[in-house]
Amino acid sequence: MNSFIVCIPAAGIGRRMDSDTPKQYLHLHGRPLLAHTINVFDGMPECAGIVLAVDDETAARRLVESCAPRVPVQIVAGGLRRQDSVANALAVCGEDDTIVLVHDAARPCVTRAHVRAVAEAVHQHGAALLALPARDTIKEVHAGLVRATLDRTVIWQAQTPQGARAGLLRIAFAEALRKGIEATDDVSLLEAMDVPVHVVEGSPNNIKITTREDLVIAEAILKLRMINDKSRIRDESE
Repeated sequence: MNSFIVCIPAAGIGRRMDSDTPKQYLHLHGRPLLAHTINVFDGMPECAGIVLAVDDETAARRLVESCAPRVPVQIVAGGLRRQDSVANALAVCGEDDTIVLVHDAARPCVTRAHVRAVAEAVHQHGAALLALPARDTIKEVHAGLVRATLDRTVIWQAQTPQGARAGLLRIAFAEALRKGIEATDDVSLLEAMDVPVHVVEGSPNNIKITTREDLVIAEAILKLRMINDKSRIRDESE
């Protein structure tokens, strides 16, 4: 069992949700979206702590209290960019050899099995991410015109969690700040340092909630998972 700390950047406002409420606080299956994400990790014995990087500390503390988590939860200030929020969270993630996973607040449907697989890959290989092989034909498009058809057999869609040892991540984020490198995911900064990153195949159900349609899809995924869990428990008891 590989112990880890998870950083959850949750300071975004979700412009595409067309809502005055940041998307991490919108309700999904009767609870705030962020509460579902926290619950995934709080239910894992190998999770040693959760770090939330947020814009509204009061709202975050209220939500954490409602979750009554088993593991310690630290709240730090979010930044202007996701990258800044993660850097702030990394500052409180303990010793350099601690395994740190970074997970999007807006991915509440990730399974614990996939989280464990990424933590194990970090333990074995040093750095890892969850990703999904591309299913569709991928076009490179410029100014509305196709420039090239890419080889989809080598294209993977990045998901989270992504992770590495805390010390390595802190170096990568510091180097990115010094060199003015911006990235939309965490292991890109490790790639910029020529650090090998191991890929763990994820699931199409690990969607990132970006639009209101995504909320409907996530609700269906969680409901189906609950039904399957109840059926499994009933079968085991018979």
